[in-house]
Amino acid sequence: MVVKSEVLLKWLRTLRYLAEGYPVEPELRGWSWQSPPVRPRSYLGLAVQDVASYCPTRRDTWLRRVVGVRAQPTPPMRVGLEVHGVVTSVTAVLRRYLFSNYSPAVLSREVEKAVESHTKNCPTRECAQVVRGVGWLTYHTLVSDWLWSSYGVMPVPAMALFSELRVDGSPIGLSNNMRVDAIPMANVVVDLKTGKRSDVHELALAAYALALEASLEAPVDYGLLVYVWWNGALQVETRGVYIGPDLRKSFLDARDEVIDMLLTKREPQVAVDCPQTCPYLEVCRVENPSS
Repeated sequence: MVVKSEVLLKWLRTLRYLAEGYPVEPELRGWSWQSPPVRPRSYLGLAVQDVASYCPTRRDTWLRRVVGVRAQPTPPMRVGLEVHGVVTSVTAVLRRYLFSNYSPAVLSREVEKAVESHTKNCPTRECAQVVRGVGWLTYHTLVSDWLWSSYGVMPVPAMALFSELRVDGSPIGLSNNMRVDAIPMANVVVDLKTGKRSDVHELALAAYALALEASLEAPVDYGLLVYVWWNGALQVETRGVYIGPDLRKSFLDARDEVIDMLLTKREPQVAVDCPQTCPYLEVCRVENPSS
């Protein structure tokens, strides 16, 4: 990942104080999936984006799940797909390196191949710059942290992190094939973003935390939102989030609202201020898209 161990540990020290002052009750843990409020009203296999939707009215979820509209990824979405892909690819290359006799020169060439395989899919030059920057930042971060951990300086071996981990979210009403960007430590979940900051990003962290708790029966209290963008050079901002009681309740309420909408097939209103990156813009304002 693009988060250095020292940044991770700094955020954990800050978030721990929040957790001590406002701990999570057992009934709000993912392992309480058999009882309300974690138990869903229905098991629909929701995607995280169905609940943590960028659309203020969740009309995109209705179009996708009820009407059956299949939208093509927009250019901003393509950036996100390739950024996530290059992190996974570079991490895989480095893991192979640890258990082989690669020379540094061979490793560098393998990383370059992995980066190039994703930059060539980019729709714009800026996308390629972000993908290339994230790919090589991932390489340097992981190698640096691994070297420090090898000498006992840093307590977090970077290569121990899980990247693109598949999680079964079905016990809490979500998909049985969720993907978590990274888990650098047992109680931390990381989500990588290429768009603007949004409150729904925190809802997504809560979804991942509850799903992991349901699967692992271990507490996941902390999240990191990592934003990357291009502004003449690669920019990276990391923000820590305490996945506390209020955030969990907000996610569970939002999940149940989506379930009710889908079960009743109630059509949401068109949002007043639609995000311009929404892939459903061309069909959303059609009066009767299901006819």
